[in-house]
Amino acid sequence: MLRLRAGGLCVTGGSALLGGNAGDPAAALSVFDCSVFEKPVQLLGPDASSEGPVGSDKILAAVFSQSGEFFALTDERKRLVLFRTKPTWEKLSVRSVSRRCTALTFSPCGQHILAADKSGDVFSFSVVRAQEEGCLELGHLSMLLDVAVSPDGQHIITCDRDEKIRVSRWDAPHEISTFCLGHTEFVSQLLVLPGDNKLLLSGSGDGFLRLWHYETGTEMDNWDLSRSSDSPESRRFPVSRISCCSKGQHVAVLCDSIPGMFLLSVSTWLRLTPPQYLALSSPPVDLDFDESTSVWVLHDDAEKPLVRYRQTDGRWQLVPEDDTVTNISNAIRTNWDLLKGPWAAQSRFQGLYKVPCDNMASYLRKKEARIEVEKRKVAPESHVSASKAQKMER
Repeated sequence: MLRLRAGGLCVTGGSALLGGNAGDPAAALSVFDCSVFEKPVQLLGPDASSEGPVGSDKILAAVFSQSGEFFALTDERKRLVLFRTKPTWEKLSVRSVSRRCTALTFSPCGQHILAADKSGDVFSFSVVRAQEEGCLELGHLSMLLDVAVSPDGQHIITCDRDEKIRVSRWDAPHEISTFCLGHTEFVSQLLVLPGDNKLLLSGSGDGFLRLWHYETGTEMDNWDLSRSSDSPESRRFPVSRISCCSKGQHVAVLCDSIPGMFLLSVSTWLRLTPPQYLALSSPPVDLDFDESTSVWVLHDDAEKPLVRYRQTDGRWQLVPEDDTVTNISNAIRTNWDLLKGPWAAQSRFQGLYKVPCDNMASYLRKKEARIEVEKRKVAPESHVSASKAQKMER
């Protein structure tokens, strides 16, 4: 994963974390191996798993706070790790989560971390009280895939495997304000756009990017990403990442296993502009925007792991490598063995698609087989009856 916020930068892969300052070409990156962190005792309770902290140390989700002062991650061992990033990176706490998390986000004020998990629950964790256990905020009946908070902190927005986007009130999460319904496959990504228009972008396994007014659940616009790509029409386009610059005027989108990225914007009349598809040599691992509206792209390539693109004359173009990118790329190469493995893993979305089930076809096949069995049973009996009739006639 690649994350940028307020000058801070973080690259994660496997159990490794590289954190530093994206604006200082001479700054050394801090390197953490999360596998050596302490493993807190699992707190058992009515909402907790009794199976204990098992699994690998692979990082599952990571996020910066809005100010860039804090960074949080969660891994397969059900640990929530909190870092302070300024003036230097330091680990503040390691806490347990009850289930493996699928997404993290900070509240706009930076005082809380929201963790969405595979069982459908969202827990909040205090940043100030860094050792305090989490508090259950809300739950779904399906696996949660992402969570976001509105800029005013009034709404928690969640999406799940069952195509739903749910908007809940933070002060009363049991009260659902509205649903944003329209996707036909699992909803994998959410992004609340900056500003006062209360706009939400969502991406899904159906390959559509949709723009919503989240307070009313109204769909403002949508775009089929397969229309903007040179990939075969039969190929799936599950959205794996949505990012925007600090003011929200530029948006970048990745689709799982697609060798390129989509770049677009939201017009003043609240519509999506036709995306520019930028073909790349291989499917990117991740991307994010920096403060200067350049988009950084992380590749599974030891020779050139990190590149930047900037809009020039209305087109996105590659930026020549400078000292900052060179410094970070060198750090990635140095720790390549720790970072490389999980980047080449299979798609995390393959198992989320619906499996078509044709009950009628199965029923008809079974019915035909049953009729054939009955015919075979009846045929010999009919032959015997005919023989008896002939003997009686004699």
